[in-house]
Amino acid sequence: MRVAVVGGGVSGLTAAHELLATSRGGVHVTLYEQEESLGGHARAVAVDDGAGGCVKLDLGFMGFNQATYPHMVEWLEGLGVEMERSDMSFSVSTQPDGSNRGCEWGNGNGISSLLAQKANILKTSFWRMLREIFKFKNDALAYLENHEHNPDLDCNETMGQFIQSHGYSLLFQEAYLIPVCAGMWSSSSQGVFSLSAFFVLSFFRNHDLLQLFCYPQLPTVKARLQSFVDKVKGELESMGCRIKTNCRVKSVLSLDGAAGYRVLENDGSEETYDSVILGVHAPNALKVLGAEATHHELRILGACQYIQRDIYLHCDQNLMPQNSSTWSAWNFLGTTSRGFSVTYWLNRIQKIESASPFLVTINPPCVPDRVVLKWSTSLPVPSVAAAKAYLQLDHIQGKRGIWFCGAYQGHGFHEDGLKAGKAAAQGLLGKKCQLLQNPKQMIPSWTEAGTRLLVARFFNQFISIGNLILVEEGGSVLNFGKACDKCRIKSVMRVHDPLFYWKVATEGNLGLAEAYINGCFSFLDKREGLLNLFLILILNRDVRRSCRSARKGFYTFNCPLNSNELFDKNVVSMNLCVCD
Repeated sequence: MRVAVVGGGVSGLTAAHELLATSRGGVHVTLYEQEESLGGHARAVAVDDGAGGCVKLDLGFMGFNQATYPHMVEWLEGLGVEMERSDMSFSVSTQPDGSNRGCEWGNGNGISSLLAQKANILKTSFWRMLREIFKFKNDALAYLENHEHNPDLDCNETMGQFIQSHGYSLLFQEAYLIPVCAGMWSSSSQGVFSLSAFFVLSFFRNHDLLQLFCYPQLPTVKARLQSFVDKVKGELESMGCRIKTNCRVKSVLSLDGAAGYRVLENDGSEETYDSVILGVHAPNALKVLGAEATHHELRILGACQYIQRDIYLHCDQNLMPQNSSTWSAWNFLGTTSRGFSVTYWLNRIQKIESASPFLVTINPPCVPDRVVLKWSTSLPVPSVAAAKAYLQLDHIQGKRGIWFCGAYQGHGFHEDGLKAGKAAAQGLLGKKCQLLQNPKQMIPSWTEAGTRLLVARFFNQFISIGNLILVEEGGSVLNFGKACDKCRIKSVMRVHDPLFYWKVATEGNLGLAEAYINGCFSFLDKREGLLNLFLILILNRDVRRSCRSARKGFYTFNCPLNSNELFDKNVVSMNLCVCD
């Protein structure tokens, strides 16, 4: 069987890879891509670092949540792609606008970011907004879990309806929700209220914008996403895939009097195939099909609307918050009347050591100074109409030998494009696609959230050598210390219950032992994970002893965790408890 896959983005790459890997020689695949290279939004550039050197920047992929990107994680690990932790902090800077006096805050540098505007300390409205962000997280996760596990529930609720039903304050909307939504989807302030609640809340969850304190460090590709694309390309070629770049498909036409299709290229050449997978944006798929598009294809794919986004790589600090202590990985700036933009601080996201700030801004209010590169992309608008249309995709998938895939079939993320490509390929082969399920998000209570912050602060101060990683149920990752020449030991703990934090904060290492016995956490390495944790704690205790630090200990409600005498007793007690 001959199959044409049109589009070399994540959906097309996945579809082609799935076809070849699953059919084992029974399918001959040709992959078409109109650009010079594969990867779609994956874009990497090498630029001058301002000190005579060169730095490589990833412009299309900032990071991903391990819980909500299970297929991406599986594929990256299968290809042996090396990953590193990425900062996902954020800030909001609303400028004075009419009755709105403006508000600037963030979570990138702890309290100094949160209270960058000292006047906010005395504003009850500001503290109410912070409480509502905690509430919003729980409301959003509960809403998503309910709808994801009950597909019959109505997903037509708008953000305006969601906000009204939960009674969020005006400052919460103007200094948090609207800037983020308007900045991401280039929408007006009023336009935010018409967006699909399910889509928007999924975006907040998938990019950890619900996390106010102890924001997680999400993984990203260490050698930039282009390295992943290159590995996929190599695998495709090794399996016999024919890849045609710089090759724009003009149209896909039915064969006269026979099954199959003619794929007509822009230069006039054409080839015939038994089936076609269109891994391009919905409007582009309709354009390729032209007059042969069916009524259902026009109705369903036509419901997906896109926005054009102008994106700049630059070094203009005027598009960052005024107070430098507020600077975070993601920075949302603007006004409710004139709109918002989002600026990514690549130095922080991709751990770039450079005197110059490398910034990526989407739809800025004006052209930045010191522009390095400009390009444009389009992004699907998460409308209710589009969400309703996607529920009817089975009306067009494979009905006449043509399959459709793209991130527009989900929430617009790389994971959605990957899943869509996988499903299209499996459907073409006549197989049922078994997609991975997202694990349930861990929702801590107020007390558990507070103790989570305390425990995270303690580990952050206490662990200087060795690497302790906490992977929470639902995908959030907390990283403490780092492997170095003095200590290359690493321990990865999976936190299943937020009670873990309460136990550790209130009972020290005895609480840690009890939490382990009760199943509140486990270790990725079942054989040496616990031993490695002991070694990391003991080594860091010895480091602190030798340094004779003048800093005060971290006091929990019952005992100081870094008191050496109590530390020794508690470690021994924990060891005995675990052995028993």
